[in-house]
Amino acid sequence: MHFVCTQKSNIFQQSIQNQKMRTRILMLLISALPLLSMSQEVISGKETPYIEVVGTGEMEIIPDQIYISFTLKERFEGKKKIEIEDQEKDMKKRLMKLNIDLKDLQLADANSDFIKIKRKKTDVISSKDYLLKVSTTGTLAQVFETLDETNAFNAEIQRVDHSEIKKFRKDVKMLAVQEAKEKAGYLLSAIGETVGKPLFIQERENYDEFQPLRKSAMMPMMVMDAVQNEEVLPELSFQKIKLKYSVFARFAIK
Repeated sequence: MHFVCTQKSNIFQQSIQNQKMRTRILMLLISALPLLSMSQEVISGKETPYIEVVGTGEMEIIPDQIYISFTLKERFEGKKKIEIEDQEKDMKKRLMKLNIDLKDLQLADANSDFIKIKRKKTDVISSKDYLLKVSTTGTLAQVFETLDETNAFNAEIQRVDHSEIKKFRKDVKMLAVQEAKEKAGYLLSAIGETVGKPLFIQERENYDEFQPLRKSAMMPMMVMDAVQNEEVLPELSFQKIKLKYSVFARFAIK
């Protein structure tokens, strides 16, 4: 009886080992299938030939959003103290006469209303920083004139932007893809081939280039001179916003 049990145990163990061996072989075959398939595709000539190119799109746009920063400060005219609130009311009236929407006027720092600046030991002067948005150089000239009349401080062009910048970004990216396909087409034409369907398109590192503005006192002075001389301030006073985007693309070769 002991011999029979031992023999059955050996047969059972051998069966388990055979089963493990078959499992290992099956796993090896499954893992090798992609390699076999790839090799078969290369051997049979089914691999898709392709061309890789980089396409670039560019656009320059004239800004229609010009942000002007300036400061109002308490001041004394003789012994009379001119409060910021009075200056602000006067400034708003003047801006409304220029058909400027007061919604485009805001505090530069929404979290802080006034900034106290100590002068000597007894006086405390309050100041308030503003940001005003205008859309044309003509309005800009009038605003600088108004700020000069209201004795505003540190008036300068802070930045520029465009109201449809998102749309222009999309347009430039589309130009980049179109340029990539066009490039692939004329490169392949040199060897008598034609471009096929896209296999892969990847957006590359992109940027918006906002040309630096002359933010010194020279810009307001130039604008004021143009107003006083009744000159038309040219759009070239502002550098254009340059959009540049590129894509990496892979196209099949027919």
